[in-house]
Amino acid sequence: MNYRKYPDSLTAPIRRNRGLSLIELMVAITLGLLLTAGMIQLFNSSKVTFQTNDGIARVQENGRFALELLKRDLREAGSFGFCAGQIEIRNHLNTGCGGGADDFFNANRSLVGWEYDGTGLGDDFTLPGNLDPSSASNGDWDSSADSSDLPNRLSGLPVPGADVLVVRRMDALPGITALGNTPAGASSINLVGAHGLPDDSLVLVTNCTTADLFQNRTNASAGSFSAGTGSCSNPGPGNDNSVNWSTQYGSDMQALAVTQVAYYIGVSPVTGEPGLYRWNMSQGTAGAVAQELIQGAETMQVLYGYSRAAPDGDGQSVNNWLTADQVPADGWQQVIAIRLALSVRSPERADLDQTDIEYDLAGANITVAGDGRVRQPFSTTVALRNRVLVN
Repeated sequence: MNYRKYPDSLTAPIRRNRGLSLIELMVAITLGLLLTAGMIQLFNSSKVTFQTNDGIARVQENGRFALELLKRDLREAGSFGFCAGQIEIRNHLNTGCGGGADDFFNANRSLVGWEYDGTGLGDDFTLPGNLDPSSASNGDWDSSADSSDLPNRLSGLPVPGADVLVVRRMDALPGITALGNTPAGASSINLVGAHGLPDDSLVLVTNCTTADLFQNRTNASAGSFSAGTGSCSNPGPGNDNSVNWSTQYGSDMQALAVTQVAYYIGVSPVTGEPGLYRWNMSQGTAGAVAQELIQGAETMQVLYGYSRAAPDGDGQSVNNWLTADQVPADGWQQVIAIRLALSVRSPERADLDQTDIEYDLAGANITVAGDGRVRQPFSTTVALRNRVLVN
């Protein structure tokens, strides 16, 4: 019998592949965790850097934009178009409506303000964590204006700790002048062409000798201005039903659209975040709407540059910086400059710094609780060009 001989290699013992030992596995897991932790740390650091830079950019953009908007209205406050000097205005608006109408629509008062208690010159004030307008009452604001407390028409709009400013400026309507065929005792003024203004717009007409302020009651396509009455609530304030134009206007008449706005810090009903708001009364108080200008503004402080009458002052330089309740009741026309300061914050948290922040905002020492948001103060001083005498 023959036996087949197999190679030795086929009868050699089989070698098994060895796996990782427990120690090797633990070392590998540890190294992996260290690498993962490093990557997470790097990601968080990059995220914080991005959020901080993004917050700074948004805060700076919002702050600068807000100041530019405010400066435009303030520089043009009390404008009379192409007329030089101050003109006595005959006011046909119904200022007896209450709720601040006598302050808002005072013909010879192009700006007025209200100061929040405890935020005046040299005062220390801590902004509340919850900027809820309902937590403040009208009596928390003071002014030397006829409505010493915040007017009812602004009730529930501004947040505590922030001042309120009302400004009136005017924009010329090119090509709109009077035909000259309507007497001073008429209730309307016939025009050369349609005026093109929205319904119930506030209008001032002047020939640089005299001027009339009223609420127009004709539509945009009409070729006349009308001072029909209206009422306090429709459209508000309406006219006083005693129209007697200061003169019979002719081809030398200028027409100016009046922009009447209140600036304040309010809260968005959608996001719950504070911001700078403008309450536009240019088509009357009944149709006034709140417009959010920038997000993140949490306080606004205002000072008024007061120039004393001769012989104590010269009308061209500021003698005192006053809060709204310090301006003499009959001295608002002697305010020739505004110093305005805002604190603006980022919409989201950018870092973990919870340190309280202190600002000097228009002479008030304002403390804001740190919450990780980027914050920055903004301030400007604006001369009221139509109040400063020019030689």
